[in-house]
Amino acid sequence: MTDLSLPPGITLGERAGEGRRSVVYRGQFQDKTVAVKVYRPEFVKKYLSRYGVNIAAFEMERNRAVFETSGLRPYAAAPVTVVGGGQHALAFVQEFIEGLSLVELGRRDGGLPDSVLMAGADILRQAERAGLYDLDLYYRNILVRERDGQWLPVLHDFNLMPQYRFPPNPFLWFAYRTGLRHKSHRDRRCIAQWHAFSRECR
Repeated sequence: MTDLSLPPGITLGERAGEGRRSVVYRGQFQDKTVAVKVYRPEFVKKYLSRYGVNIAAFEMERNRAVFETSGLRPYAAAPVTVVGGGQHALAFVQEFIEGLSLVELGRRDGGLPDSVLMAGADILRQAERAGLYDLDLYYRNILVRERDGQWLPVLHDFNLMPQYRFPPNPFLWFAYRTGLRHKSHRDRRCIAQWHAFSRECR
């Protein structure tokens, strides 16, 4: 993904990270430092063919839903816009988070601070109250930043398709439909992994 074609108005800087579905760059957009998430072409096609959605628009919608929920706003990167498509690379632009990964913080400090673990519980509670599920809370996907002298987690990756919308097999379809598997099952499991990871760092 080194030969990128993006619309005028976006300036890409260094590569800031990458995931399975995209590569993230630090960039400039409308005089702001932003994160520019450029999607891998195979996932642009997959989301369109399998789920019937534009992956960038889908991520924008999910990010906005979280950010506009007042109890979750302190824990979410601000969405900015969707750019590209057609002859340009498809990208999603959001606030650039200055901080560390949750993994870096835990390994550096010999465990996660109470502020992060308590915030994880609050995220889960606020998301369930707002009807938001499958937020990809896997500990390796979470950033942390310092606010008012304490570390807080920041959600920035919103392109995971919720499992309950497209269950991968008939058993899970039945489990979600009958309530045997809660829509926040994977979120709850992820928050438990934060605690397990923190203990491993001690």
